[in-house]
Amino acid sequence: MRKLLTFVAGILITGSVLAGGLVTNTNQSAMFTRLQNRNASTDIDAVYFNPAGLTRLFGDGLYVSLNSQTISQTKTILSDYSILSGTKPREYIGKVSAAVFPGVYAAYKKGKLAFSAGFNPIGGGGGAKYDAGLPSIETRVADLKPLLTSMGLTTTQYTADIFFEGKSNYIGFQANVSYEINDMISAAIGARMVSAKNTYNGHIKSVMINPFHPLVNPTSTLMSAPTFFTTIGQTKYAAMTSDMLVIAEMNGKGFTPILSVNIAPSEKLNVAVKYEFQTKLNLTTTVKPGEDGGGMFIQDSVAIADMPAMLAVGANFKPFDKLMLSGSFGYYFDKKVDYDGQSDLVLNKIDKNFIEFGLGAEYGLSEKLRVSAGWVHTITGVNSNYQSDMTYSTNTNSFGGGFGFRISPMIDLNLGGQYTVYEEGTKSFGHALSPTVSIPIVETYKKNTWLIGVGLDISFGK
Repeated sequence: MRKLLTFVAGILITGSVLAGGLVTNTNQSAMFTRLQNRNASTDIDAVYFNPAGLTRLFGDGLYVSLNSQTISQTKTILSDYSILSGTKPREYIGKVSAAVFPGVYAAYKKGKLAFSAGFNPIGGGGGAKYDAGLPSIETRVADLKPLLTSMGLTTTQYTADIFFEGKSNYIGFQANVSYEINDMISAAIGARMVSAKNTYNGHIKSVMINPFHPLVNPTSTLMSAPTFFTTIGQTKYAAMTSDMLVIAEMNGKGFTPILSVNIAPSEKLNVAVKYEFQTKLNLTTTVKPGEDGGGMFIQDSVAIADMPAMLAVGANFKPFDKLMLSGSFGYYFDKKVDYDGQSDLVLNKIDKNFIEFGLGAEYGLSEKLRVSAGWVHTITGVNSNYQSDMTYSTNTNSFGGGFGFRISPMIDLNLGGQYTVYEEGTKSFGHALSPTVSIPIVETYKKNTWLIGVGLDISFGK
């Protein structure tokens, strides 16, 4: 049972909070929240979305953007494993939350040059809590029933106190230099340092079973599993069912080179292309004896957590002054990334690279008030080896809307909301109850996410 904590190491916080690839967040401004398509931005959030577009800021001077989002995600896993207690399929719910999801940007434009910097959660960005564990955890507790039955001891019940919580922060510190080559074309070069920190807190304790044993438990009442196994001389199982504690941390840093080009063939059309190189990221574990889940977290061990290279393309089109139409496309090179997390393990989890595309529109109701809405669809490329109750990915549709309000000639307020719907996923597999017995299991994976974003864009330009 101590293997349970190995599986849990990646479940709680691996991956992105929202669509944008398997491990990459792209919801990086309040303006994105309300439009959903910002790859061709020429506003201050272009520090992240389109650095080359910063040369098209209105006038020379300093520009600053302060953004925050509140995010809530619910993960639901269903398992029809027949040995689990309760009604089948058994439901497990995980809550992921981020009260503050910041995005801070600054740019200084002077003539043909623009210098910029940004700070945002490029991955992770929240905490996940599973108050009742997961199927992969409880399954191994439930397996005590057939194990004891094979010993000739009738067992019908089990209970356990299972809890896991994890937090993740992959903070990106980005800097860019942008240059206007001519009236039509601008280019930028930049880099992002990613500082990653994952923390884990959990336990599996108070495992109880009710085996009928004429001498030890003649009334078949619930009793401590370690006590029972110790009494009947099964010290191996006594150790396996004893209480386990995890308090662990994983840290690492990586760097991402970034190139972008902005093309504006007319006042009505703007096109942008950005390429982010793969981020090499290794996470080193810090844990104390007795808090390592029985040796499942190893001090100074290293896990691979690379972020894939990505290509982002966008276009903005203004058929007339009050209306802007936006489109976006994103391509994530997941097949180049080792999602096993271990250099000595080869398990293909990716069939195709992850893609996303969408459309949005903004309309000016007055000189001060603008409304917008947008949609983004993602298509995942994972195969069944990737899918589990710990990490799963399905196609999504995200819908956002909101408004922008010009408080003064220097200050813009953006407010938006977004809701993401995930397609339901399933996986059928065999659970090895023993070397000769495999029981079929079907797991179903569901997820939904909502967020609210607010941002202030401040211009000191001329």
